[in-house]
Amino acid sequence: MNQHAVVVALSGDLDLEVRDELQWDLAALIEAPIAIVDMTAVTFADTTFVNAVRETTRMRAARLGNATRLRIVGASEIVTRMFTIGHLQSLVDFFVSVHEAEIEWRPATFPRITLEDVANLSR
Repeated sequence: MNQHAVVVALSGDLDLEVRDELQWDLAALIEAPIAIVDMTAVTFADTTFVNAVRETTRMRAARLGNATRLRIVGASEIVTRMFTIGHLQSLVDFFVSVHEAEIEWRPATFPRITLEDVANLSR
């Protein structure tokens, strides 16, 4: 495992009912140099998950000044579509496995994300 990677493994349904717990789990990624969300055990996710990722990215940018994108493993087609429809695909990269997410480096696709960029997303 990459010593700089922090992996948060989620499971079950990610909806409004677990919003606070989800935000708490994702808070572990705020200061991680490589932040990975493992969704392989997730059975359902709605916009609650997308909003939690957006908020985590905002907090990473505020805390680190230059937050790299979150790496999401095992996302369903519906989850990837929600990010695309919401024009939030610039916040994340999708991977098939945790191992791939740990070692993959895509310098051309890791733009500098500023607080202004994140603020503009919520408008």
